[in-house]
Amino acid sequence: MAKMKRQFIPNQVFVGLPWKNVRPRYERIITSLNKKYPLHFTIVGRDDGQNAVALFEVIKDRIASSSYAIFDATGGNANVSLEYGYAEGIEVPRSLFLSSHKAARKASAGDPIISDLIGMRRVPYKTESVLSKELNSFSRNHDFTKRFEKALFVILKGKIKGKKKSGRALALKIIHSLGGKSQIRRAELIQHFQAQSYEVKDIETMLKGLHQQKIVKCSVGKYSDVNIA
Repeated sequence: MAKMKRQFIPNQVFVGLPWKNVRPRYERIITSLNKKYPLHFTIVGRDDGQNAVALFEVIKDRIASSSYAIFDATGGNANVSLEYGYAEGIEVPRSLFLSSHKAARKASAGDPIISDLIGMRRVPYKTESVLSKELNSFSRNHDFTKRFEKALFVILKGKIKGKKKSGRALALKIIHSLGGKSQIRRAELIQHFQAQSYEVKDIETMLKGLHQQKIVKCSVGKYSDVNIA
């Protein structure tokens, strides 16, 4: 029997990490990444309100629907080990990040969990700035980012510098407004950006360009939807 091809959101990246100590640094970096790249980094954790069983179901769904998964194994976290194993089992492309800072090594000393991941290729980092550099490199080289940049080159070709800058900002905002959603009503999307003082014609023009370049898909009709292509 032929294996079914996995369906995923092209710009979604799952991030699995220790909840207390490591998450804040990723959130700070992701906030910065969102200003430059069209990727949606999704982090699922305890404060999402589910019990342990329901939470793991959400995590599995997010991993399966992601184009890539990043796991930070700092501290030898058991949940990260489990999530990594699940991603490996369903063949989601993935990377293992690990802090090489002295305090982090001490925290994981003697912990058997990290031994489960021995032999896996790791991306070491010692400081938050190094982690930021690695995540910027990852984001810049992600397939969806490359597609997005090529699309913008075509869409904004011939525009003056100021128009290119504002066009790029709008395109990024459109993509990020779709983050974590299977689709959104086109009318709702337009109203959202109108409220941010964008002209309807500029929103429509960008949506048309992103659709033509196969970055988003806009359905037709009165109740048309928009989703990541």
